[in-house]
Amino acid sequence: MNVRTKIEIGVAVILAVTLCFTIAQNYRIRKMAEERERYRNNTEALLTEVDKYKTRDSLNAAQILTLQLSVKEYERFRAEDAALIRTLKANNRDLAAVNKTQAQTIVELLAVPRDTVIISNTDTVKAISVHCGDQWYDFDGVLTDDNFSGRLVNRDSLMIVETVKYKRCFFFKTKKIKDRKVDVVSRNPHTEIMNVEHIIVGK
Repeated sequence: MNVRTKIEIGVAVILAVTLCFTIAQNYRIRKMAEERERYRNNTEALLTEVDKYKTRDSLNAAQILTLQLSVKEYERFRAEDAALIRTLKANNRDLAAVNKTQAQTIVELLAVPRDTVIISNTDTVKAISVHCGDQWYDFDGVLTDDNFSGRLVNRDSLMIVETVKYKRCFFFKTKKIKDRKVDVVSRNPHTEIMNVEHIIVGK
């Protein structure tokens, strides 16, 4: 093997090593940029309060930005939820997303009392009964001289909508996500959405 061949081989090896190093550095830089973007989006999501509003049908709704956590971050910062998910026979490593919604239902009750009797064995007890309700709730109660017993049944229907905005480059949509938002709407007019949390769990 002459000197020129050795030089050519050496140059080829140096070029190959440089190329591999450049590819590795570019991959690392891209990953760091993605992580920085994720942290920026998470910071914005954590600092943004739940946006409560009403739909055109006057239904109560709420909107929140999405959090993006790794499995380890989720198990660390949402340990109670992670423990609950394990009871569902689900592995946290297989999680894709978690939604949490807190709501309260306040109904102004108005009913006309009616006289009634309660027959128990050989006893007959005079009482007052009430009933009120609509499509979303039913309330029934009976008042005697000794106590009051009743039953409240509340029905709700939540619609969860996720919207994703992608970044644009020269008016063309890219695959990079600008932000994610989740809207939760309660079809029950008596229900108010108090808090919403949407977490995407990455590997």
